[in-house]
Amino acid sequence: MSTVFFHSTIDPLMAHHALLEVMRSVVGLAYRVAPVVAAVTLGSLSVNPSLARLRHTADKIYSRMQSLRLNETEMSERGSLASVHIFENDDPPSLTRDRLSKILMNRRKTPAKSAARIITHAELTVLAHVLGVSIEWLVGQDENRDPVVWNVLASPDRVSTFAHLLQEHEQLSDETTVWSRYPMSSYTSEGFVHAFNQLHYAGRLGIANRPLVEFYNRVARLRRKWILRSNRSFTYSNLIYSADFEAVTCGGGPYSAISRSIRKRNLSEIIEIITNPALKLKVIILKDDASVRDALQGYEILATMDSTLSVWSYHNADIGWSEHPTYVKPHRQLLERLMSQALCRDVNETVQFIESLQSRLR
Repeated sequence: MSTVFFHSTIDPLMAHHALLEVMRSVVGLAYRVAPVVAAVTLGSLSVNPSLARLRHTADKIYSRMQSLRLNETEMSERGSLASVHIFENDDPPSLTRDRLSKILMNRRKTPAKSAARIITHAELTVLAHVLGVSIEWLVGQDENRDPVVWNVLASPDRVSTFAHLLQEHEQLSDETTVWSRYPMSSYTSEGFVHAFNQLHYAGRLGIANRPLVEFYNRVARLRRKWILRSNRSFTYSNLIYSADFEAVTCGGGPYSAISRSIRKRNLSEIIEIITNPALKLKVIILKDDASVRDALQGYEILATMDSTLSVWSYHNADIGWSEHPTYVKPHRQLLERLMSQALCRDVNETVQFIESLQSRLR
Protein backbone atom coordinates (compact mmCIF):
# COMPACT_ATOMS: atom_id res chain seq x y z
CA MET A 1 0.00 0.00 0.00
CA SER A 2 1.40 3.39 -0.91
CA THR A 3 1.40 5.94 1.87
CA VAL A 4 -0.84 8.95 1.42
CA PHE A 5 0.03 11.60 3.96
CA PHE A 6 -2.64 12.85 6.31
CA HIS A 7 -3.78 16.35 5.42
CA SER A 8 -6.42 18.93 6.16
CA THR A 9 -9.31 17.06 4.58
CA ILE A 10 -9.84 15.43 7.96
CA ASP A 11 -10.87 18.76 9.49
CA PRO A 12 -14.16 19.15 7.61
CA LEU A 13 -14.69 15.47 8.19
CA MET A 14 -14.42 15.88 11.92
CA ALA A 15 -16.66 18.92 11.72
CA HIS A 16 -19.16 16.85 9.80
CA HIS A 17 -19.01 14.18 12.49
CA ALA A 18 -19.47 16.79 15.19
CA LEU A 19 -22.53 18.13 13.41
CA LEU A 20 -23.83 14.60 13.07
CA GLU A 21 -23.44 14.07 16.81
CA VAL A 22 -25.54 17.18 17.46
CA MET A 23 -28.18 15.93 15.05
CA ARG A 24 -28.14 12.54 16.71
CA SER A 25 -28.59 14.09 20.14
CA VAL A 26 -31.64 15.98 18.90
CA VAL A 27 -33.27 13.01 17.21
CA GLY A 28 -31.66 10.31 19.30
CA LEU A 29 -34.97 8.73 20.20
CA ALA A 30 -35.73 8.14 16.54
CA TYR A 31 -32.39 6.39 16.04
CA ARG A 32 -33.14 4.11 18.96
CA VAL A 33 -36.73 3.22 18.14
CA ALA A 34 -37.01 3.12 14.36
CA PRO A 35 -35.99 -0.23 12.83
CA VAL A 36 -34.73 1.49 9.69
CA VAL A 37 -32.88 4.82 9.50
CA ALA A 38 -34.84 5.72 6.42
CA ALA A 39 -34.64 9.49 6.72
CA VAL A 40 -30.94 9.71 5.97
CA THR A 41 -30.38 6.73 3.76
CA LEU A 42 -33.14 5.88 1.36
CA GLY A 43 -32.76 8.76 -1.04
CA SER A 44 -35.71 8.89 -3.43
CA LEU A 45 -36.19 5.31 -4.53
CA SER A 46 -39.83 5.36 -3.50
CA VAL A 47 -40.43 8.70 -5.26
CA ASN A 48 -38.68 9.08 -8.58
CA PRO A 49 -35.49 7.04 -8.88
CA SER A 50 -33.12 7.25 -11.81
CA LEU A 51 -32.84 4.27 -14.13
CA ALA A 52 -29.25 3.80 -12.98
CA ARG A 53 -30.34 3.59 -9.34
CA LEU A 54 -33.17 1.19 -10.20
CA ARG A 55 -30.70 -0.99 -12.09
CA HIS A 56 -28.32 -0.87 -9.13
CA THR A 57 -31.04 -2.07 -6.76
CA ALA A 58 -32.37 -4.70 -9.17
CA ASP A 59 -28.84 -6.08 -9.62
CA LYS A 60 -28.42 -6.36 -5.85
CA ILE A 61 -31.78 -8.11 -5.45
CA TYR A 62 -30.89 -10.60 -8.17
CA SER A 63 -27.36 -11.18 -6.84
CA ARG A 64 -28.64 -11.87 -3.35
CA MET A 65 -31.33 -14.20 -4.73
CA GLN A 66 -28.59 -16.12 -6.49
CA SER A 67 -26.56 -16.36 -3.28
CA LEU A 68 -29.61 -17.73 -1.44
CA ARG A 69 -30.53 -19.95 -4.42
CA LEU A 70 -33.99 -18.45 -4.73
CA ASN A 71 -35.87 -18.26 -8.01
CA GLU A 72 -38.53 -15.66 -8.67
CA THR A 73 -41.38 -17.93 -7.59
CA GLU A 74 -39.73 -18.83 -4.28
CA MET A 75 -38.76 -15.20 -3.67
CA SER A 76 -42.33 -14.06 -4.33
CA GLU A 77 -43.78 -16.70 -2.00
CA ARG A 78 -41.45 -15.69 0.82
CA GLY A 79 -42.16 -12.04 0.13
CA SER A 80 -45.90 -12.58 0.38
CA LEU A 81 -45.57 -14.30 3.75
CA ALA A 82 -43.20 -11.63 5.03
CA SER A 83 -45.54 -8.82 3.88
CA VAL A 84 -48.39 -10.16 6.00
CA HIS A 85 -46.11 -10.55 9.01
CA ILE A 86 -44.40 -7.16 8.74
CA PHE A 87 -47.50 -5.14 7.86
CA GLU A 88 -50.05 -7.00 9.96
CA ASN A 89 -51.82 -3.76 10.92
CA ASP A 90 -51.47 -2.05 7.53
CA ASP A 91 -51.97 -2.84 3.87
CA PRO A 92 -49.06 -5.12 2.90
CA PRO A 93 -47.36 -4.63 -0.47
CA SER A 94 -48.25 -7.22 -3.10
CA LEU A 95 -44.95 -8.71 -4.18
CA THR A 96 -46.35 -11.14 -6.71
CA ARG A 97 -44.10 -13.00 -9.09
CA ASP A 98 -45.18 -10.59 -11.84
CA ARG A 99 -44.31 -7.56 -9.71
CA LEU A 100 -40.92 -9.03 -8.78
CA SER A 101 -40.25 -9.79 -12.43
CA LYS A 102 -40.98 -6.17 -13.36
CA ILE A 103 -38.57 -4.94 -10.69
CA LEU A 104 -35.85 -7.26 -11.98
CA MET A 105 -36.43 -6.09 -15.57
CA ASN A 106 -34.42 -3.01 -14.59
CA ARG A 107 -31.27 -5.15 -14.75
CA ARG A 108 -31.41 -4.90 -18.53
CA LYS A 109 -29.50 -2.19 -20.33
CA THR A 110 -32.78 -1.07 -21.88
CA PRO A 111 -35.65 -2.14 -19.59
CA ALA A 112 -38.97 -3.09 -21.14
CA LYS A 113 -41.78 -0.57 -21.01
CA SER A 114 -43.53 -2.75 -18.44
CA ALA A 115 -40.53 -2.61 -16.05
CA ALA A 116 -41.15 -1.13 -12.62
CA ARG A 117 -40.42 2.60 -12.48
CA ILE A 118 -40.58 2.90 -8.71
CA ILE A 119 -39.93 0.59 -5.78
CA THR A 120 -41.92 1.62 -2.74
CA HIS A 121 -40.49 1.79 0.74
CA ALA A 122 -42.86 -1.00 1.81
CA GLU A 123 -41.57 -3.22 -1.00
CA LEU A 124 -37.97 -2.45 -0.07
CA THR A 125 -38.74 -3.38 3.53
CA VAL A 126 -40.07 -6.77 2.51
CA LEU A 127 -37.33 -7.44 -0.03
CA ALA A 128 -34.60 -6.57 2.48
CA HIS A 129 -36.20 -8.78 5.12
CA VAL A 130 -36.46 -11.82 2.86
CA LEU A 131 -32.95 -11.35 1.49
CA GLY A 132 -31.42 -10.82 4.93
CA VAL A 133 -29.91 -7.45 4.04
CA SER A 134 -30.43 -3.83 5.06
CA ILE A 135 -32.51 -1.43 3.00
CA GLU A 136 -29.58 0.97 3.06
CA TRP A 137 -27.34 -1.57 1.33
CA LEU A 138 -30.07 -2.56 -1.09
CA VAL A 139 -30.54 0.98 -2.44
CA GLY A 140 -26.83 1.85 -2.20
CA GLN A 141 -25.11 4.71 -0.37
CA ASP A 142 -22.38 5.70 -2.82
CA GLU A 143 -24.23 8.90 -3.74
CA ASN A 144 -25.39 9.71 -0.21
CA ARG A 145 -23.17 12.20 1.64
CA ASP A 146 -24.87 11.43 4.95
CA PRO A 147 -23.56 8.35 6.75
CA VAL A 148 -25.85 5.57 7.85
CA VAL A 149 -26.02 5.28 11.65
CA TRP A 150 -27.49 2.19 13.26
CA ASN A 151 -28.55 1.60 16.81
CA VAL A 152 -27.53 -2.05 16.79
CA LEU A 153 -30.41 -3.11 19.05
CA ALA A 154 -33.16 -1.33 17.14
CA SER A 155 -33.67 -4.16 14.64
CA PRO A 156 -33.83 -7.88 15.49
CA ASP A 157 -31.94 -8.83 12.33
CA ARG A 158 -29.15 -6.27 12.72
CA VAL A 159 -26.47 -8.93 13.37
CA SER A 160 -27.06 -10.61 10.01
CA THR A 161 -27.47 -7.36 8.04
CA PHE A 162 -24.29 -5.90 9.54
CA ALA A 163 -22.29 -9.05 8.84
CA HIS A 164 -23.69 -9.15 5.31
CA LEU A 165 -22.70 -5.52 4.65
CA LEU A 166 -19.09 -6.25 5.60
CA GLN A 167 -18.93 -9.50 3.64
CA GLU A 168 -20.37 -8.00 0.46
CA HIS A 169 -17.68 -5.34 0.39
CA GLU A 170 -14.85 -7.61 1.51
CA GLN A 171 -15.41 -10.22 -1.16
CA LEU A 172 -14.93 -7.49 -3.77
CA SER A 173 -11.95 -5.88 -2.01
CA ASP A 174 -8.23 -6.57 -1.82
CA GLU A 175 -7.83 -5.48 1.79
CA THR A 176 -9.67 -4.64 4.98
CA THR A 177 -7.83 -2.29 7.33
CA VAL A 178 -9.14 -1.82 10.87
CA TRP A 179 -7.98 0.44 13.66
CA SER A 180 -9.46 -0.47 17.03
CA ARG A 181 -9.01 0.13 20.75
CA TYR A 182 -8.86 -3.64 21.34
CA PRO A 183 -7.89 -6.68 19.24
CA MET A 184 -10.62 -7.61 16.80
CA SER A 185 -12.49 -10.82 17.55
CA SER A 186 -11.07 -12.68 14.53
CA TYR A 187 -7.66 -12.73 16.25
CA THR A 188 -8.69 -13.65 19.76
CA SER A 189 -9.88 -16.85 21.41
CA GLU A 190 -13.59 -17.45 21.79
CA GLY A 191 -13.28 -17.49 25.56
CA PHE A 192 -11.53 -14.13 25.54
CA VAL A 193 -14.15 -12.61 23.19
CA HIS A 194 -17.00 -13.56 25.50
CA ALA A 195 -15.21 -12.36 28.63
CA PHE A 196 -14.19 -9.10 26.95
CA ASN A 197 -17.67 -8.35 25.58
CA GLN A 198 -19.22 -9.01 28.99
CA LEU A 199 -16.92 -6.48 30.62
CA HIS A 200 -16.84 -3.97 27.80
CA TYR A 201 -20.53 -3.76 26.88
CA ALA A 202 -22.51 -4.98 29.89
CA GLY A 203 -22.46 -1.65 31.72
CA ARG A 204 -23.05 0.68 28.78
CA LEU A 205 -25.42 3.57 29.52
CA GLY A 206 -25.24 2.65 33.22
CA ILE A 207 -27.38 -0.49 32.93
CA ALA A 208 -26.78 -4.22 32.61
CA ASN A 209 -27.01 -4.49 28.84
CA ARG A 210 -27.23 -8.21 28.07
CA PRO A 211 -28.73 -7.66 24.57
CA LEU A 212 -25.73 -5.53 23.61
CA VAL A 213 -23.32 -8.18 24.88
CA GLU A 214 -25.16 -10.87 22.93
CA PHE A 215 -25.19 -8.74 19.79
CA TYR A 216 -21.41 -8.44 19.80
CA ASN A 217 -20.97 -12.11 20.72
CA ARG A 218 -23.04 -13.09 17.69
CA VAL A 219 -21.18 -10.65 15.42
CA ALA A 220 -17.89 -12.11 16.68
CA ARG A 221 -18.98 -15.66 15.82
CA LEU A 222 -19.99 -14.68 12.29
CA ARG A 223 -16.85 -12.62 11.72
CA ARG A 224 -14.52 -15.37 12.98
CA LYS A 225 -16.20 -17.87 10.66
CA TRP A 226 -15.88 -15.46 7.72
CA ILE A 227 -12.35 -14.20 8.37
CA LEU A 228 -10.64 -17.39 9.55
CA ARG A 229 -10.73 -19.04 6.13
CA SER A 230 -7.58 -19.96 4.29
CA ASN A 231 -9.16 -19.27 0.87
CA ARG A 232 -9.98 -15.62 1.53
CA SER A 233 -9.08 -13.33 -1.35
CA PHE A 234 -8.45 -10.22 0.78
CA THR A 235 -5.90 -9.36 3.45
CA TYR A 236 -7.04 -8.21 6.88
CA SER A 237 -4.97 -5.90 9.07
CA ASN A 238 -5.74 -4.80 12.63
CA LEU A 239 -4.00 -1.58 13.74
CA ILE A 240 -3.85 -1.00 17.49
CA TYR A 241 -1.82 1.20 19.82
CA SER A 242 0.67 -0.69 21.95
CA ALA A 243 -0.78 0.67 25.19
CA ASP A 244 -4.32 -0.37 24.20
CA PHE A 245 -3.20 -3.85 23.15
CA GLU A 246 -1.32 -4.35 26.40
CA ALA A 247 -4.14 -3.05 28.62
CA VAL A 248 -6.79 -5.27 27.06
CA THR A 249 -4.81 -8.48 26.61
CA CYS A 250 -2.83 -8.34 29.86
CA GLY A 251 -5.67 -7.40 32.16
CA GLY A 252 -5.31 -3.68 32.70
CA GLY A 253 -8.11 -1.79 34.45
CA PRO A 254 -11.50 -3.54 34.21
CA TYR A 255 -10.00 -6.33 32.10
CA SER A 256 -8.21 -7.68 35.17
CA ALA A 257 -11.48 -9.57 35.72
CA ILE A 258 -10.61 -11.80 32.76
CA SER A 259 -8.87 -14.87 34.17
CA ARG A 260 -5.13 -15.21 33.72
CA SER A 261 -5.55 -18.58 31.95
CA ILE A 262 -7.90 -17.04 29.35
CA ARG A 263 -5.50 -14.14 28.79
CA LYS A 264 -2.51 -16.45 28.35
CA ARG A 265 -4.35 -18.71 25.92
CA ASN A 266 -5.57 -15.67 24.01
CA LEU A 267 -2.07 -14.30 23.42
CA SER A 268 -0.95 -17.73 22.18
CA GLU A 269 -3.90 -17.88 19.78
CA ILE A 270 -3.10 -14.43 18.39
CA ILE A 271 0.43 -15.60 17.63
CA GLU A 272 -0.87 -18.79 15.98
CA ILE A 273 -3.19 -16.79 13.76
CA ILE A 274 -0.79 -14.09 12.58
CA THR A 275 1.99 -16.60 11.87
CA ASN A 276 -0.27 -18.65 9.58
CA PRO A 277 0.36 -17.11 6.13
CA ALA A 278 -2.70 -18.78 4.63
CA LEU A 279 -4.97 -16.62 6.79
CA LYS A 280 -3.54 -13.28 5.53
CA LEU A 281 -4.06 -11.68 8.94
CA LYS A 282 -1.80 -8.99 10.37
CA VAL A 283 -1.64 -7.21 13.72
CA ILE A 284 0.15 -3.88 13.41
CA ILE A 285 1.25 -2.43 16.75
CA LEU A 286 1.35 1.38 16.68
CA LYS A 287 3.38 4.03 18.44
CA ASP A 288 1.35 6.59 20.35
CA ASP A 289 0.78 9.80 18.39
CA ALA A 290 -1.40 12.39 20.11
CA SER A 291 -2.25 14.22 16.88
CA VAL A 292 -3.66 11.08 15.26
CA ARG A 293 -5.33 9.92 18.46
CA ASP A 294 -7.27 13.20 18.49
CA ALA A 295 -8.74 12.34 15.08
CA LEU A 296 -9.86 8.97 16.46
CA GLN A 297 -11.23 10.12 19.80
CA GLY A 298 -14.88 9.68 18.81
CA TYR A 299 -14.46 6.07 17.73
CA GLU A 300 -13.83 2.62 19.14
CA ILE A 301 -13.31 1.07 15.70
CA LEU A 302 -12.59 2.58 12.29
CA ALA A 303 -12.25 0.41 9.18
CA THR A 304 -12.13 0.65 5.41
CA MET A 305 -12.54 -1.93 2.66
CA ASP A 306 -10.41 -0.63 -0.23
CA SER A 307 -12.04 2.63 -1.34
CA THR A 308 -15.62 1.37 -1.29
CA LEU A 309 -16.69 1.31 2.36
CA SER A 310 -15.88 3.00 5.64
CA VAL A 311 -17.41 1.63 8.83
CA TRP A 312 -16.95 2.71 12.43
CA SER A 313 -18.38 2.26 15.90
CA TYR A 314 -19.04 4.97 18.46
CA HIS A 315 -18.42 4.78 22.19
CA ASN A 316 -22.14 4.21 22.76
CA ALA A 317 -21.88 1.08 20.53
CA ASP A 318 -23.85 2.57 17.62
CA ILE A 319 -22.42 1.71 14.19
CA GLY A 320 -21.89 4.15 11.33
CA TRP A 321 -20.94 3.47 7.74
CA SER A 322 -20.68 5.15 4.36
CA GLU A 323 -19.89 4.29 0.76
CA HIS A 324 -19.41 7.93 -0.19
CA PRO A 325 -15.87 9.25 -0.90
CA THR A 326 -16.48 12.12 1.55
CA TYR A 327 -16.00 9.56 4.31
CA VAL A 328 -14.17 6.65 2.72
CA LYS A 329 -11.24 8.63 1.29
CA PRO A 330 -10.16 10.56 4.42
CA HIS A 331 -10.72 7.50 6.62
CA ARG A 332 -8.51 5.44 4.33
CA GLN A 333 -5.86 8.17 4.38
CA LEU A 334 -5.97 8.29 8.17
CA LEU A 335 -5.46 4.53 8.43
CA GLU A 336 -2.57 4.72 5.97
CA ARG A 337 -0.95 7.39 8.10
CA LEU A 338 -1.33 5.15 11.13
CA MET A 339 0.37 2.29 9.30
CA SER A 340 3.33 4.51 8.54
CA GLN A 341 3.84 4.91 12.31
CA ALA A 342 3.97 1.22 13.13
CA LEU A 343 6.06 0.17 16.12
CA CYS A 344 6.24 -3.40 14.82
CA ARG A 345 6.67 -3.48 11.06
CA ASP A 346 6.53 -7.21 10.35
CA VAL A 347 5.10 -10.38 11.85
CA ASN A 348 8.36 -11.31 13.62
CA GLU A 349 8.47 -7.99 15.45
CA THR A 350 4.80 -8.32 16.38
CA VAL A 351 5.37 -11.83 17.72
CA GLN A 352 8.31 -10.58 19.81
CA PHE A 353 6.12 -7.83 21.22
CA ILE A 354 3.38 -10.31 22.15
CA GLU A 355 5.88 -12.76 23.65
CA SER A 356 7.18 -9.97 25.87
CA LEU A 357 3.62 -9.59 27.19
CA GLN A 358 3.28 -13.34 27.66
CA SER A 359 6.30 -13.35 29.94
CA ARG A 360 4.42 -11.07 32.33
CA LEU A 361 1.58 -13.58 32.67
CA ARG A 362 3.74 -16.59 33.63
